[in-house]
Amino acid sequence: MNPPFASHDLVHARPNLALEPLIHRYYAWLNLVSPVPAAMNFAKLHVPLLRSFLDAPALHRRSARDPKLRGGMFVDLEDDHLDGVSDLVGRLADGPMPDLSAAMDELTVNLEKLADGFDLTPRYGEIPPALRGYVELVYDLNDHARIRLAERMLYRSRHFDETAHSVDLSLATGDERPFAMTTPRFPGNGHVQATMPLRDPRIDLLFSTMTTARPFGELREAFDVSDADLATFSGLFSAEPSGSPDRNLDGPGLRVRYFGHACVVVQSGPVTVMTDPFLSDALGDGDRYAYADLPDVIDYVLITHGHQDHLELATLLKLRHRIGTVVVPKTAAGALQDPSLRLCLEALGFPNVVDVEPGETIELPDGQIVVCPFVGEHCDLDIAAKVTYSVRTGGKNLYFGADNRCVDPALFGHIHDMIGDVDMAFLGMECDGAPLSWMYGPLFSRRVDQKMSRSRKLNGSDAVEAMGIVRRLRARQAYVYAMGREPWLVFVMATNYTDESYQLKQMAEFFQRCADVGVPARELYGRADLA
Repeated sequence: MNPPFASHDLVHARPNLALEPLIHRYYAWLNLVSPVPAAMNFAKLHVPLLRSFLDAPALHRRSARDPKLRGGMFVDLEDDHLDGVSDLVGRLADGPMPDLSAAMDELTVNLEKLADGFDLTPRYGEIPPALRGYVELVYDLNDHARIRLAERMLYRSRHFDETAHSVDLSLATGDERPFAMTTPRFPGNGHVQATMPLRDPRIDLLFSTMTTARPFGELREAFDVSDADLATFSGLFSAEPSGSPDRNLDGPGLRVRYFGHACVVVQSGPVTVMTDPFLSDALGDGDRYAYADLPDVIDYVLITHGHQDHLELATLLKLRHRIGTVVVPKTAAGALQDPSLRLCLEALGFPNVVDVEPGETIELPDGQIVVCPFVGEHCDLDIAAKVTYSVRTGGKNLYFGADNRCVDPALFGHIHDMIGDVDMAFLGMECDGAPLSWMYGPLFSRRVDQKMSRSRKLNGSDAVEAMGIVRRLRARQAYVYAMGREPWLVFVMATNYTDESYQLKQMAEFFQRCADVGVPARELYGRADLA
């Protein structure tokens, strides 16, 4: 290993500097940030899973590394972390989250039993202590009682614990990582961990050095790097900048680049728009665009929904200093299953976050962004925080459909009335997704019936539905994206396609349907230049 830099040396972050944002050592995502969903995930998923690991670590490791069981509920850690896992279980079990989770379950069950359409005032005296002052009890128009959470107040309470936040820094030399949904991150060789709130501006300082050099001593002091970690920390930096020479678009014109999964960067004149950022930390071998290929300023980041492959907090935190405005879908305030993306990002230090709903527009110098509806891929749960976008710029109309479905074709007739004919339609076709309980199970106060769970999957469009979208939007070109096939997504999505996978057969059928009507269509994978 090269000797550490001197304090006065000007350094740049290496282009493959990886950040893992952690909460109680787990990879951060929306439902580990918002206080009540976080409490229920830790109390009902992570603590029991860690206890199971302590009882049978070898079985967990073997299962976690079996490709046929990818994405299963197994912890992938070596035995030298057993003491750390035991300590983590103790801290989680002794903290406030089990009480908050149990309070939510208790209140939900009591309301189901006792709320009969009459006055709810007597029920307030039965609210468990952990939730008092943070909920309102209400009826819908069919006399079904529900709990409305005061989510913003909960972020200001002891239930949002920034002392549990930390970052893990390393150089990504490949795409393999333990599954983020189940395996906590402990310090290891080649990694530097630092405890800090995820809103901390030191993260911006660090990643701004990809393009702007800073003295190494300033960075070491900011991250309070010990002598033991000095060589590893120094290895995260280089004397050379990492930005690609063509990352910025100079002058007029339109450039559309695909960065993998649902991430597309649209550059037109002075404006850059980026959708659902999820970038590879590893550099690959010419098969991907990475951070070095991004423009220095990203005016708008458009988030379609809060699933961890679309609201990818590690990528967003690395780009926070470059982003002008993050646009997110508006939630149905106070619903447990529908936490606010805006509150989440504001709590994580993003200064300009706007939440939008279908029908709203954002004006661009040479066009506009139109917010469109999103139906599906959320297991039929009452979740409002999901939208799609039309981006009209550079003389083109691009529709970013994420995992939208065409369950009601009339909807896309209305969308066409809003946005007009589409030049490029980006559509997700993960049409055999995970069951309801895989993502949302910990939020239920009762055990989810497995037959019901399997009937309500995280599904995008199949061939017929995708073709319905293309027809009704009068799309001139169609691109299938957001399939989770890139190798750098596996640690979050746990995808495991084969040639016989239903999704790939549906994609092939969709391409044939498009060919039959003269619409060019193909799958996007890895990287692509589209305009």
